Amino acid sequence: MSSGVQIVFVLVFGCVVGSFLNVVRYRLPRKAGMVSGRSMCPECGRRIAWYDNVPILSYLALRGRCRRCGWGIPWIYPVIEASTGASFALIWYSFPPGQAVAYMVLAALLTVCAGIDADLRIIPDKLTLPGIVLGLVFSVTLLKTGPVDKALVRSLLGIVAGGGTLFGVAVLYKLVRRIEGMGGGDVKLMAMVGAFLGYKLALLTIFVGSVAGGIIGLFLIHRSSEGMKTSVPFGVFLSPAGIVCLLWGDALIGAYLNLIK
Repeated sequence: MSSGVQIVFVLVFGCVVGSFLNVVRYRLPRKAGMVSGRSMCPECGRRIAWYDNVPILSYLALRGRCRRCGWGIPWIYPVIEASTGASFALIWYSFPPGQAVAYMVLAALLTVCAGIDADLRIIPDKLTLPGIVLGLVFSVTLLKTGPVDKALVRSLLGIVAGGGTLFGVAVLYKLVRRIEGMGGGDVKLMAMVGAFLGYKLALLTIFVGSVAGGIIGLFLIHRSSEGMKTSVPFGVFLSPAGIVCLLWGDALIGAYLNLIK
């Protein structure tokens, strides 16, 4: 199979995975079964036919509305499907097969965490805690590039750097403002990123996510009647930042080091 065909196959596979991630995004925080029962319209409760459940294409064909009741399907559905397909294809193109599989798992976890955070302002432990464990396991198996002890230390340092940095920021914010500024879900999310990517890319993820979140957050605060009390889901920015740093983080760090020289 040629490389081009592989990329197309992985792209399509990623979109299908993204469709499943939408199921997880909607059902997991609502404690509904994720593998039992067919998809239904949240508005009218009618079952969705298979031809209306094709990733991205069905959304376009239906013009973003339920065939039965006309309910407007949220844009987050095709966005998650498309972004999962794109991230899987880029990962497959950028890494050897074994590493690519591990990083696809990370991308899937980050994508569904971002979706749930956008919906409900929470990041479930049922995703991040197993993700931390998977990052440790993959660090000494699929992602191992040297001795096992060094690979494990790299992953552990990533957990401490990613989760510990955000935990410190959260504690400092609460001391200064006397209110909660960051949830524990964000801390565990970054611990998961660190377990997969190590401390350098975990810290870069926090930086990139903070810059993006700061810019867009200021816009949202300006538009909101709540002002500085406006809730901004940080995981929505940290998750794509993690995928960006996974793909191009080493190049960004190298470019920065060359710049300061």
